[in-house]
Amino acid sequence: MIDLILEVFGQMVADQARGNQPRAEKGPLPIKEMPRVNSLERDHERLKLITMALWDILTERLNVSEDELRQRILEMDRLDGREDGRLKLREPPRNYEDCGRPMLRSAAACPYCGAQSSDLPLFR
Repeated sequence: MIDLILEVFGQMVADQARGNQPRAEKGPLPIKEMPRVNSLERDHERLKLITMALWDILTERLNVSEDELRQRILEMDRLDGREDGRLKLREPPRNYEDCGRPMLRSAAACPYCGAQSSDLPLFR
């Protein structure tokens, strides 16, 4: 589902970016070649892998049930005072080393210059 959402959103962004081009030059922009989409896909796959590994460890060693997990997810979701399926940003953005522009501490790459971050936290 997330892949479909990313694809639709990416196509909308590409369509907006091509808005000022002459009609003859317009055409589908390959979403898979967009650096931000590639970065998000890598992050998504990495987080799925981490989540699956942690879940296996919890169920094997501690016999944690899915109901317990769902309850804990709900509790953590409410830590910022809202039940919205998101975590509140806890740390302010940092300036990226190469271009000096602000980026989230959890970002895998600079949104401005595209350079990959070298110091990624485990939980982002």
